[in-house]
Amino acid sequence: MASRAEQKAAARAAREAAHRELNAAQARRMRLIWLGGIVAAAALVIVIVAVAVSGGGSTSQGSAPSKAAVVPLLKGIPQNGNTLGSAKAPVTVTEFGDLVCPVCQDFALGSEQQLIANDVRSGKVKLVYRGLETASSTANAGEYIASQVAARAAGLQNLEWNFILLWYHEQGSETTPYVTDSYMQNLAQQIKGLNLTTWQSDRNNQALSSLVNGDLQAANGLGFTETPSITIAGPKGSAKPIVGVPSYSQLEAEVKSVS
Repeated sequence: MASRAEQKAAARAAREAAHRELNAAQARRMRLIWLGGIVAAAALVIVIVAVAVSGGGSTSQGSAPSKAAVVPLLKGIPQNGNTLGSAKAPVTVTEFGDLVCPVCQDFALGSEQQLIANDVRSGKVKLVYRGLETASSTANAGEYIASQVAARAAGLQNLEWNFILLWYHEQGSETTPYVTDSYMQNLAQQIKGLNLTTWQSDRNNQALSSLVNGDLQAANGLGFTETPSITIAGPKGSAKPIVGVPSYSQLEAEVKSVS
């Protein structure tokens, strides 16, 4: 039988062990609370960033800056089908492009925009858009024809370039099949003066599909396999075709060489 002193020592050891276990349990709870706080904070940051990037998650809100950029750029410049600029402009710049192509987007929102603001607006250049399938087929078979016909349908109301530039402003990833009917309708709804009912009906016009196929044949005949591919022709002949994204100064030099 243990002595009284031994009993006291054993009891004290038991209390100390229980106290240590209590402290350890409290420490574990605090770590879990701390980790939970970090996870919650990280989730909040992700949500805030996602909302900021998406413009609040609303297509109409995100499209407002696009429309604001396109409208003043094109305002007052005549359009005729797929041609932007005066019919009397001495130099014709033709772009073979794919609306899904990110390199075409770089061109449209960069040096091409400068060309429109300066040379097209002044009547020196008219700009023609023709299709060439490059990036579209990597995402969704059939979206190339659908996208190009939708642009051509806007062109029947002389608003094709509004549709084209809005598309490039709101272009999605070429690896994602974002080209849907609702996506294209959203673009069309932003174009002031476009009759949506007529535009929707014209998208079924087989003549437009023939024009799109004609663009492909013309591009193939010129040996083009990449977008954008650009031709420049004027009173002094034709410049060497440009493949890729030229600087505005390069475009200016080529326009001058054929003027």
